[in-house]
Amino acid sequence: MTSYLIDLLLVVALVVTALRCGRMHKELRALRQADLAVALTDAEVSLNRAAEAIVGARYEGVEAVRALERQLAEARSVADDLSALVTRADFHVRRAVPDAAADPYRDIFAAAHDRLHASLAR
Repeated sequence: MTSYLIDLLLVVALVVTALRCGRMHKELRALRQADLAVALTDAEVSLNRAAEAIVGARYEGVEAVRALERQLAEARSVADDLSALVTRADFHVRRAVPDAAADPYRDIFAAAHDRLHASLAR
């Protein structure tokens, strides 16, 4: 009894498989008639264009990073130069005005000086 049930199940699976194979055979025949070679060639051309676009974008990205690195190095150099100039200015101001009480504008210049240091620190 059990062997008949297994045999019936296998026959049903064989019929379903045969029907699916017949359907797939019809679809393959339809694809062959629809110029599959032309479709594959078009797909290859599209993929090549996409690959070229990706390579171009990578090259442009690398160039942008290099330009940014050059500008960053230049900005650091300018910041160092400004810091040196501020240090020299501090030295000359201290040497020129030894007495803080003699200069009534010292607080105003000190506040401006502090703002300058704060902006350079950023």
